[in-house]
Amino acid sequence: MSQIRHQQRRVAQKKHGKGGSLNLVSLMDIFTILVFFLMVNSSEVEVLQTSSNIKLPDSTAEKTPKNQLVISISEEDLILQGRPVARVEDLLDPSISVIDGLRAELEYQANRKGEIPDGGFEITIMGDKELPYWLLKKVMLTCQTTDFARISLAVNKLENVTPADLGSEAAGQETADVVGGARVGGAS
Repeated sequence: MSQIRHQQRRVAQKKHGKGGSLNLVSLMDIFTILVFFLMVNSSEVEVLQTSSNIKLPDSTAEKTPKNQLVISISEEDLILQGRPVARVEDLLDPSISVIDGLRAELEYQANRKGEIPDGGFEITIMGDKELPYWLLKKVMLTCQTTDFARISLAVNKLENVTPADLGSEAAGQETADVVGGARVGGAS
């Protein structure tokens, strides 16, 4: 029966002069929108994976970081490349200056990278803006002892902001400082 129906449809199309056609206008519209979307969203901004419990500080620095290892510091854990390496509550002891779990993982990562470049390997620390300085200091010291001496801090980039807009206390500060031999700069 379907054979007969198919033949009847062909005869009807020949009588009316209609052949099968494909409307490409809507297909071209879809591809135009897709190309436009991809062009708009393909910028040179690097997006770090953040968790909801880390609120990054703001910065006006223009220098963008390179893709490198990332240490995330939350209220509970110290995480290197998505892998927990230490608990923050275990680091409260003031006699601990180097974090053993982080040091072991950084040494492993350094061995995988091979030869140590001048100035050491690069690493980014992504911590909450309310992160206690003593904890940041321990993390930075641990990084420096394992040849990860070029340290960047992850921050939210503020657009079109002058130092005067940040307030009088921040107006005199620079966006990149050298602290204990480690580069602490604006990473976005």
